[in-house]
Amino acid sequence: MTHNQIEIGCDRSGTPNANKSSSKTVTSRKLDCLFRLYARKYSKSTAWTLKVKTPEHSHDATERIMAPPAFRKFNEQEKSQISQISESLLLPREIQAQLCSQRESDRPVILQDIYNQVNKIKKDKLQGRRPIDALIDTLKQEILSFAWDSEGHITSLFFTHPLAIKLLFGFPHVILMDCTYKTNKYKMPLFHILRFVTGALMEEGVAWHSGIKNSLGGLQRI
Repeated sequence: MTHNQIEIGCDRSGTPNANKSSSKTVTSRKLDCLFRLYARKYSKSTAWTLKVKTPEHSHDATERIMAPPAFRKFNEQEKSQISQISESLLLPREIQAQLCSQRESDRPVILQDIYNQVNKIKKDKLQGRRPIDALIDTLKQEILSFAWDSEGHITSLFFTHPLAIKLLFGFPHVILMDCTYKTNKYKMPLFHILRFVTGALMEEGVAWHSGIKNSLGGLQRI
């Protein structure tokens, strides 16, 4: 006789995976809780039978309703919404406020869950690539140049939109150049090439560089 069976366990069952290769301190909710139920329904019956294998939990009851991650899990619509909102470069707390205002249920929205989901979206977009490789692939449609050193470290990266070049040739009278510092962990200055026209500044090109020679190289590229 065939039957359907569902196993019901505690969300704190199982043992945490020990990642010896990581230097980070990782915490886990898993406590190897043995609580287990089995629900079974036979094909010729409409009733379910419940078998209790282990009735006790090996930990105290959760005091906060927001603690179990399964209770806070985002549905597919919310995941899509977070992906769209994050494209607008909103802060996680701003994304949290939007989700809280739109949720009809009393499920909490935890800021750390927003951070985790945004990081997952970024990781999925990388598709196994390094961030710098993903950036270069994204900018292939732009006017792009870059250079690496003998160890494979990027030493300069320059890009601009083709339309910006056309506009520059139409109004090439005043060009401003400046560097912004402390924009990345590699301590590479961000070099701006700006065009001044009709009382406004227009971005013509952007470059990360490791020295003044590379900055001039970006200008020569234009």
